[in-house]
Amino acid sequence: MAAVANTVSTLTLRPSPHAFAVPAMGSLPFLRRRMRSRRLAAVQQDAAVWTPAPVSSFGPATADGSLVHFSVDLSDAADFAASYTTPGQYLLIRVPGEDELKPAFMAIASPPGGAGFEFLVKTVPGTTAEKLCGLHDGDVLELGAIMGNGFPISRINPPDEAQTVLLFATGTGIR
Repeated sequence: MAAVANTVSTLTLRPSPHAFAVPAMGSLPFLRRRMRSRRLAAVQQDAAVWTPAPVSSFGPATADGSLVHFSVDLSDAADFAASYTTPGQYLLIRVPGEDELKPAFMAIASPPGGAGFEFLVKTVPGTTAEKLCGLHDGDVLELGAIMGNGFPISRINPPDEAQTVLLFATGTGIR
């Protein structure tokens, strides 16, 4: 799991004889100058919680290998798997030991309710996606919290007309 690091800087306070007085409108520039001269405390925390997940299957999804399909096993993290409730939700994935790479936002390609998640990833040189495309069965990834509202599949009307719904998207931020 991720360690939580706290960093606290110094807070300098100066007593003021007018600490409880309501400032007059003309004194606001004075207050702005006084506020600029103070050093304020800052707390920095790594609030992200990462769930380790072993790769349970891995293989190319295209003949040229530019797309890969892999699954992660969440049988040891049932509560985490249960937090995926709606198709279209996504999460952050990072590869342990690859600290120079930013975690990647990835859409979950499997339906909710399973004991694992599936992903379809296009390789992009120099990114986390490239590292994900070089995985092997048994490698461990770290998954961030499930995010997004997903797609309201229940709003398909009439539901009997659409026995299968396929959702396709590329890029980031598509709604």
